Amino acid sequence: MDDKKLNLIIIDESFDTEEKIVSSLRNQGYVARSVRAEDEEDLLKVIENKKPDLVIYTMGMELISLKQTADCIKQALDGAPLPIIAVDKNSTSEIVEVMRDGAADLSSYKKMGHLCLVIVRELKAFRNWQKTSQLTSAFEESERRCSSLLDSSRDAIAYVHEGMHVYSNQSYLELFDIVEADELEGLPILDVVAQSNRDKFKVFLREYLESATTVEKLELQLIKPDGTIFSGEIELSPASVDGEPCVQIIIRQESKNSEELEAQLKLLSQRDQLTGLYNRQYCLEAIENSISECEKGQDTAAVLQIQLDNFEEIKNQVGVVGADEFITVMASTLKEAANDTDVVARYMHATFMVLSHEQKRSSAEKYAAKLQTALNDAEAEIDKQKISTTCCIGITIIDQDSPECNEILSRAEKAINEAVKTGNNQITLHMPAKGELTRQEVDAKFKDELTDALKKDKFVLHYQPIVSLHGDTDERYEVFVRLRNDETGQLIMPHEFLPAAERIGMAIAIDRWVLYKTITSLTERWKQNHKTRFFIKLSAASIKDDTLIDWLIFQIKEKKLAKGSLIFSVKESVAVTHLKQSRALSKKLNEAGCGFLLDEFGAGTNPFQLLDHIHVDYLRIDRTFMNKLMEDESSQEAVKKIAEQAAEFDKLTVAQFVPDAASLSLLWGMGVNFIQGYFLQEPAAELTYDFTEM
Repeated sequence: MDDKKLNLIIIDESFDTEEKIVSSLRNQGYVARSVRAEDEEDLLKVIENKKPDLVIYTMGMELISLKQTADCIKQALDGAPLPIIAVDKNSTSEIVEVMRDGAADLSSYKKMGHLCLVIVRELKAFRNWQKTSQLTSAFEESERRCSSLLDSSRDAIAYVHEGMHVYSNQSYLELFDIVEADELEGLPILDVVAQSNRDKFKVFLREYLESATTVEKLELQLIKPDGTIFSGEIELSPASVDGEPCVQIIIRQESKNSEELEAQLKLLSQRDQLTGLYNRQYCLEAIENSISECEKGQDTAAVLQIQLDNFEEIKNQVGVVGADEFITVMASTLKEAANDTDVVARYMHATFMVLSHEQKRSSAEKYAAKLQTALNDAEAEIDKQKISTTCCIGITIIDQDSPECNEILSRAEKAINEAVKTGNNQITLHMPAKGELTRQEVDAKFKDELTDALKKDKFVLHYQPIVSLHGDTDERYEVFVRLRNDETGQLIMPHEFLPAAERIGMAIAIDRWVLYKTITSLTERWKQNHKTRFFIKLSAASIKDDTLIDWLIFQIKEKKLAKGSLIFSVKESVAVTHLKQSRALSKKLNEAGCGFLLDEFGAGTNPFQLLDHIHVDYLRIDRTFMNKLMEDESSQEAVKKIAEQAAEFDKLTVAQFVPDAASLSLLWGMGVNFIQGYFLQEPAAELTYDFTEM
């Protein structure tokens, strides 16, 4: 065991002494490794190469005294209390003088039993000091993080001791229109409560202080120094400042301008963290909107997928940080070269996407050549190196006859793959084959098919396990819906029919079918003593459906579903777009004993700001971070940061599309809580996964 291992430095002129000490320790079950030193130079070299646990100094050394030894160690280890045990060959030294010179104790080679006991005692004391030091550092880091979180929190937070303010964050000061924190320190908490509510608050505070073990809330009228009165919810919880017990106060006030708040959150969720361009999710939504406009004959547009050539070589040359800097320069160049009305997005890693309006086949290739030239001419100076590259561009056109979004993306992917296959610095325009369905034809086809499927129960549920990386063996499955094709017997995947269902107003009906079947399956699982939890996706239409929560509460009560057995999944971008509805839904789901998951989380700038407004239990990390996770250090850093921040917010994280065992191990080290992906199991009709395997 590690507590039986020790590294010794023995300062003595004789090899026999070293062997005698090591042998005696081994007889007592210790695995002792020793290095001998005879002077200060030897000692410094040993300390530099090896982390010692203890030093044994033989009295009477000519080349280095005991005091010199202690001073040398103190200087080399920045004052760390590495124990020194002085050993007297002839039992003539005075213990008081020896300890004044820096030794922890004095023993003798004639009393090896005593020497071994002293070594064990000092080793134990030294390791206790190391643990204490580590815990102190961890505590200080935790305090620093807590302080940072408090300072940056959008919630108004203050600490009160004996009825007086002792700390307040910036949001708290802004809430009461106070400029300096000094103005608030020492101010009684009663002074921020309106006169009409003070007696009510006194009783509330007194009763709280008698227990002070839980979180309590109270609606109050509050008052600013200028006499302005406003309503707020005050929340009390136990805390401490500098070791002194106190009360943490959080004041929450409904935003006066919720539209402005929603706009701000939406903007943050749309931006790529590194480049400031739009992110993948926003780009997909923009393409979807463009298809609708083009379908009406109001526009024609081009989707250009742009991939930087030789990016892996550049990353190897300048490192991860330099590669990020290079991406930023290229993003800025692309944004500057593009038209003002274009949507310019970072699609993934070294790939950008441009949605350009009022483009036709005749103009799109010329426009692509213009962007290509701008990127080819761009030059980034990284670590005094001038870095540049070329790029390939794949183009597809959106017009009145275009299909739905997934097919447009597929065409763009085919175009860029063809360009890359040809070589560097290529441009390829994808020409759709004859017979490809238009968007209107796709919608018309699915309207009849989906209506028939709902009437005749042609939908099928599949389940994919969500597995804990930290020993939790509870059964968790995500629920997926498939559409059975009677003619071919094959299953139609959701990405083929759900976009059409959203457009033709059938998404709510499909969601209800999935919910009902899932709840029925869940009831059966619990009867069979399977403590199963199901994760269910909700469409944007269902989030806006006011009847959903009442229907769901009725089902939960009627079927007597266990708390936490249903978790509802909503995309981060959808939650931001429909913030009011998502906030209300998440709150009511929590009250009903259901969980809430934000899907495709983390791609936007400052995504955790959304958690101030929506009750969330799980965060499923955006799939783009999983692409080449093992090779891309920027993705690794992003995932690690999300996992760390989620832990601070007491949220559980799920990594999706995990491709292999190596990625699993990496995610475990980052602190991610759960994983899912085809590597574990693809969605299947049967619930047979063994959750005890991990």
